[in-house]
Amino acid sequence: MTETPKYTVIKKQKEIELRQYSGYIQAEVGLVEKDYISAIEKGFNVLAGYIFGNNVSRQKIEMTTPVQASQSQRIAMTTPVTVTGDDKYTVAFIMPSEYTLETLPIPKDGRIHFAPIPAHQMAAIRFSGYFQENNIRRNKERLRLWLEEQGLETEGGFIVAGYNPPWIPGFLARNEVLIKIKG
Repeated sequence: MTETPKYTVIKKQKEIELRQYSGYIQAEVGLVEKDYISAIEKGFNVLAGYIFGNNVSRQKIEMTTPVQASQSQRIAMTTPVTVTGDDKYTVAFIMPSEYTLETLPIPKDGRIHFAPIPAHQMAAIRFSGYFQENNIRRNKERLRLWLEEQGLETEGGFIVAGYNPPWIPGFLARNEVLIKIKG
């Protein structure tokens, strides 16, 4: 059975859940790509290389789910620097719970870094299908409206999470849009 981050459901309403997550460590890679699909494909390959042994000790690490991708607009710091239309994505794998920052193998690829994620609450909406922009956008909006109705404040951007390998048919695929709850 593939490991996933541990959480408890605080509230459930149809396909939307409010969850309390335990802390975990994630391996991340930042990419500038045109869309989620491109970012996930490239980020997945970098991170998969790491867990399949592309690290200093050549150690293999068990695959976990979900694969996560989040998006944020790049903003120029000062003029005359300008940035137009480029989107930055972070693709992340959650590391197995047996590891600490000290025991994870050192990546050979310098684009990979580790982020300790403390215990937190997240809202999640579950959907099937492939990572298509319109499907992601529709579920972000549904989750945003639900959060507004519940009076919940969020922090950070939406995260898109996929739990299945690419050969699983879309109608069977488990995907989610998540966002961290403030406080």
